[in-house]
Formats: sequence, structure tokens, C-alpha cells
Amino acid sequence: MFVLVNALLFLMMCVFVYYSRFVAYRGAANIHEFFVYALAILLAILFLWLHFRRYSFGPGLLLMVQLGILMHFAGAFVRVDDHRLYDEFLLGIRYDKYVHLVNAFVSALLVRQLFILRRISLAGINRLFVVLTVLGLGALVEIVEYLVVNTVRNNGVGGYDNNMQDLIANMFGATLFLVYLAVRERLASREARDRSFPDAAD
Repeated sequence: MFVLVNALLFLMMCVFVYYSRFVAYRGAANIHEFFVYALAILLAILFLWLHFRRYSFGPGLLLMVQLGILMHFAGAFVRVDDHRLYDEFLLGIRYDKYVHLVNAFVSALLVRQLFILRRISLAGINRLFVVLTVLGLGALVEIVEYLVVNTVRNNGVGGYDNNMQDLIANMFGATLFLVYLAVRERLASREARDRSFPDAAD
């Protein structure tokens, strides 16, 4: 149901918002670039549904996924000073990089949940595998953009610096996941210790 709702939401955004905004932003002559991205996203949604529909994800995790999706939608159609939110700078950092950071963090949470469901330990080197998986997924997105650069004339993809900044933002998001995991485990350990030795907590 979650995947179906977001697939329908994406299609509605394409019809009522993305298409007209893309034409205004990039021009009608470059509309084929729009369809490349739309097709890539729909194929990704279909792939995820086919492979992960049998798994159960908690509401908190799905809410985080929804946050990442909505941040992307907002960046594409919210206007700030006559330009896209995606092009706005917050604290000296382009909004687009915040989207990459949040989605990398959420992707790490999803991979972690898959590890748990498959009974794969998250101790030691496996945490690095989670981070590398997220970085690999981020690199796959940049490969799609690279293909667009080489096949679509007058595309809206940024240059080499933009691609590297996207990957760096992904790395920070994945690293934030490791920090979150460490803090969560430390708090859980402290709570367990306090329950075992209630007098020590006082």
C-alpha cells in the first residue's frame, strides 16, 4: 500500500506539477530529459516493490522514507524568490545536498532493517557494508545523471563538482546513521544497566 500510494503520488505530481515546472525551468525542447527521470523513478519503485513487498517495515521507518520523498517533491515544485527550492542555499549549503543527506540516512535505516529481517548481525564490519551499500546506491543515481549528460543535449545536470558534492552529502548521511546507531546502543546499554542496578542510578 505504501509503494502504491507513493507511485500514484509521483504520477500525479508528474501530470499536475512536474511537467509544467520542468518546461518552465528547462524549456519544452528538453522535455525528453523529464521522461528519462520519470521512467527511472518508476522503474526503481517497481523494482523495490517486487523485491521487498514480502518484508515488514515499521511505521516509524516508513515515515522517514516519506519525509525523504516529500523533501524531494518540495525541492522540485516549491518556489523561493522566483526559483526552485532545490536551488536555494540554507546555511551556505544548497538544499539539494540536504535531500541527499536525509535520503542517504534513511537508506541506511532501510538496509539496516533488511539486515535485521535476514538475521544478519550489525556488529563490526557489517556496519561498514551498510554504509558502502548506501554509497553504492548514491553512485548509481549519479551514473543515471551521467548517462543523461551524455545522451540528452542541454540537460539540467550539474557539473563534476555537483556530482561529487552529492556523493559527499550521501557519505555524511550514511555516517550520521553510524552516529545514530552508536548513540542508540549507548542509551540502551545505560537503561539496561540502570534496570540491573537501580541503586546506582540514584
